[in-house]
Amino acid sequence: MRKIAVIFILSAIFPFAVHSQNRVDNPPTAAPTVDEVVDTVFFRLPDEITNEYLDSVKLGSDRTINDYSLIGVHGGVVFNRSWFNPTRDTKFFMNKPVFGLSYTLHGKLFGFMPFFGMELGFQHNYEGYEFKLDEENQTIANISGATKVLYEVWEVPFLMVGHADINDNFKLLAKVGIYGGYRENIHRETIIERLAPTVEEIQDTFLDTDIRWTYGLQAAAGFGIMLSPFEFHLTAGLKWGWGSYYQPDYYNKYYYRFAYPLDVMVTAGIYYQLTPRRGYTKKQLRHFAKQIVENE
Repeated sequence: MRKIAVIFILSAIFPFAVHSQNRVDNPPTAAPTVDEVVDTVFFRLPDEITNEYLDSVKLGSDRTINDYSLIGVHGGVVFNRSWFNPTRDTKFFMNKPVFGLSYTLHGKLFGFMPFFGMELGFQHNYEGYEFKLDEENQTIANISGATKVLYEVWEVPFLMVGHADINDNFKLLAKVGIYGGYRENIHRETIIERLAPTVEEIQDTFLDTDIRWTYGLQAAAGFGIMLSPFEFHLTAGLKWGWGSYYQPDYYNKYYYRFAYPLDVMVTAGIYYQLTPRRGYTKKQLRHFAKQIVENE
């Protein structure tokens, strides 16, 4: 019985010993050639490469996320509440719908950190403010007699985009950047009866003290559903304007007078992937094939 056990143990150890000896004695294998890498990573090329052949190649999904670009449209609602100095009590109200379009280029931050991108857009938006009535004293603030002022604004946002892909069809989004804009139209209203005739005269007119150019900080967060080549995004964002509605009061020796937009936007958008999220484009494949032919 003991002899049988010894024979069984030696039989089990022998293959591992031979494999270990071969691993030590055999010289290291040579580095793979370009053709071997292409055969493994992409596909085996025929003797003659044509555009028609490359167009007919069907490649499987590559797990590596490549840089890709999007173009799309979005729309939603904006909620306005401005920030005044000196402090004035304003309402938080919903303005007219906002809409726009954007182009997003996904890439790698500093060339090696994935899941980043840049977004450039064009947006039709609204700004404005409305003062609250002091019920106890029956008083309300006004600017040039108006207790509510609405602005129509054309904006150009430039944002940095970060995204975390949960799976192939769902991702989280975060955006932050700056914007610039131009206030195209203005509309004034008032609940002060004695000032109503004065406000009507300047109801839709910009005064010399009004500032039409605007700029500021914009940020948003949300999620996206990816059904390639389409994506559907839902985001909620904050727009903090750094351009006052009107010129400060330089004649006051105690403080400057200003009012900044402070808005919340909720938007939904549909986007089209101009390049694939995974794998390689036909242009890239042709470039790879051209390099291989030149090397040979």
